[in-house]
Amino acid sequence: METNKTKKDVVKEFFEKVKEPIALQETQSTSMTTTKKTFSILWRPNNYRRQIVVKEKDNSTIQNIKTTIGAIPNHHTKIISIKSYTPNITIQYAKHTLTGIYSQNIIGGVKEIFLIEAYNFNDIEERINQKKQEIEGRIDAALYKFIKQFSIGLPLKTPIWARYEDFIKGEEYIDNIPREVIIHDTYFKKVYGEGLEFKSSKLGENPTVHMKNYIKNRAIEDIAPDISNELNDSNLLIKGILEINASTSKLFNQFSNTFLPTFMEFSKDVKVHNKVLKGIDKSFHKFNRLLSEKQTNVGDF
Repeated sequence: METNKTKKDVVKEFFEKVKEPIALQETQSTSMTTTKKTFSILWRPNNYRRQIVVKEKDNSTIQNIKTTIGAIPNHHTKIISIKSYTPNITIQYAKHTLTGIYSQNIIGGVKEIFLIEAYNFNDIEERINQKKQEIEGRIDAALYKFIKQFSIGLPLKTPIWARYEDFIKGEEYIDNIPREVIIHDTYFKKVYGEGLEFKSSKLGENPTVHMKNYIKNRAIEDIAPDISNELNDSNLLIKGILEINASTSKLFNQFSNTFLPTFMEFSKDVKVHNKVLKGIDKSFHKFNRLLSEKQTNVGDF
């Protein structure tokens, strides 16, 4: 049985990997794009919800929905819920909001799950984004169909993401989390025996953002370890440049603080010395001139 300390260690170690994603360089010449090793993940987009603000419903609208679809408001929440309003989309009509909820296909009694596999993170991200955009389009289409069908008043608003969970498994680190460990964190949770769900942390946040951050980290480690080495080499190069700059700076400081003042003082002394020499030379010229004048005067006697 896992102790509380072990569970905390698991949570802490995992969270450290998630909260500080490593950004990959998007270039066609990196090791990531040339390696033959693939990265794969099993992903299920759970409980994807988009929501739009609408004007408050009135009795005539409620009656119209009841007559047309047979749906009536919940006695406690007052929310009208229409399951499978369009394929895979449930509509929830509240007092001021309209919400579309995506549900997966059920295949063999099990919710559909997608295998995402590629040689580099850019391809993985593209495939995830394609599915996310497909779900977004289906939810929004259902929302606007419902709005048009029942002439619902619509302020100048557009749908936003209200909630999501990105369930993933099939990755070594996640699969090694003990089955009995339960995790509830800001960005993810583990409530099942296997797998883990990245969840929305605020209204309007795009799905897959935390999941892709995690995949970036794992892709760096599993697909392209050479990139990590290159980054380390770059760090060493930068460190060397900084050391050279530091050495140059130190030398300049020594020059400024020691040699330069001495040189300036020497220059000052040289200027004084030159003035003295000029004075002596001027004195000699004056002496010679006076001496010559005296000799000339003596010759006249």
